[in-house]
Amino acid sequence: MIEIRTCYRVTMLNAEGPVEELARHGRDNVWPELGWDGRIQQMLHGHAQQSQFVWSFQWPDLAAWEEAQAAAALNPAYREWAREVAALLGHGDRREAFRIVEGSDPADSRPGRIEVRSTYCAPVARLGAARDLMSRALGLDGWDGQNQEMIMGTGAPGTFVWSSTWDNLGQWEAAMAAGDDDLEAWFADWVAVVDYGSRREILRNL
Repeated sequence: MIEIRTCYRVTMLNAEGPVEELARHGRDNVWPELGWDGRIQQMLHGHAQQSQFVWSFQWPDLAAWEEAQAAAALNPAYREWAREVAALLGHGDRREAFRIVEGSDPADSRPGRIEVRSTYCAPVARLGAARDLMSRALGLDGWDGQNQEMIMGTGAPGTFVWSSTWDNLGQWEAAMAAGDDDLEAWFADWVAVVDYGSRREILRNL
């Protein structure tokens, strides 16, 4: 399973209402016609301007994503919605594809949920160990979300994302500060394998 994430930069004037309304309309009324089940998120914190929105979808593989894009181009409702939303989006910032670590939870699309995405880079010689640790992290109590490995995008080969979802940032901060022995043991092994953390992004589901 993979996730395709497409990021768009939006003017502040359009971010505070128009884009959210049109994005929700697409998610609730247009995407179901296509059989799509995805998320629209707004950036709260990260290495990007404030008014950034992310469209994310999960597919069995890249071929399935390409087929879905081709089918959408033939759908009148999608073409009309895409024309309207394109006038508001302004600029595409980046597109990234990730392989979802087997055993991860399904994407949490509930409105208002916060996703914290912490990105790390592992050297080529330790990719196998990093993948094993990403799988091991899925067994940590109190954490839900997805762990991912980038297969296409702005990161270097060996880019991994540790992702978790929460009702609010206070829950995430409390979990990080809880002093859980299993989490601390896992993280000690993790920092011995990766070279550095490259960015942290916090997003809110619309």
